[in-house]
Amino acid sequence: MKWVTRERARVDRIACPWLITRFVDPKPEFLFVPSDKVRDVAKRENAIPYDIPNVELGHHGPHCSFDAFIERYELADPALTALAPIVRGADTDDRALTPESAGLYAAATGFQATSRDDFDNAFCRAQAATKARPRVLFVCLHGAAKSVVGAAHFRRLAAERGLTIDAVAAGTEPDEQLAPGAVKGLVADGLSATPDRPRPVTLYDLQSAARVVSFGCDIVPASGQRVDQWDVPAVSDGYAAARERIVANVERLVSEMAAQH
Repeated sequence: MKWVTRERARVDRIACPWLITRFVDPKPEFLFVPSDKVRDVAKRENAIPYDIPNVELGHHGPHCSFDAFIERYELADPALTALAPIVRGADTDDRALTPESAGLYAAATGFQATSRDDFDNAFCRAQAATKARPRVLFVCLHGAAKSVVGAAHFRRLAAERGLTIDAVAAGTEPDEQLAPGAVKGLVADGLSATPDRPRPVTLYDLQSAARVVSFGCDIVPASGQRVDQWDVPAVSDGYAAARERIVANVERLVSEMAAQH
């Protein structure tokens, strides 16, 4: 995928490419352009804009673009959770947010001044060593229905069994919005549809998943994790039938993983 932002990067616009490369996109292409050209370039190159006003992957309230990436792509690594406020403090006026923020801002300013260009200005090399909470990755084509329903019911059943295992949903070709039938059905079940809109499968998903459930998609995990293929009727043909099959499969999966933990 292509990613575009403003040139003369310093904190957020360096931290975000680091995050993208290691956790989101296996083959990213980064574009750094003048501020007033970002939207035009994004449209022309079919690129995803970030760290500019009024975009999803930008600043929202006190949070910076680095926070937006973590939220959008459900990056649950504890090391990123610890790193986020450091970047936020360095990228905003809240330099005292963490003891490290002012130092990161100073270092980033120095790297910006001494780098040949934005591509040369890659300063963050931290390795996430803290073990993340195990989670199951549910994948369907559009990331809008089956995977969302599967992840929601897995979280419910895992919590009922006292398992500290999370679940996320993603798509290989994500739609723009969640399927209304899936959202309505989950609400009737007393569950929330997560994420708020479909998202792609990321590097972090493939690296961190303890188990992968696919609804007919070809998925190759990074570490050889087991992939279960589930044959489930389309949610659009009726939520009840799809739910029945999914929940039955989830119950077996939860029981199996409970025995392993």
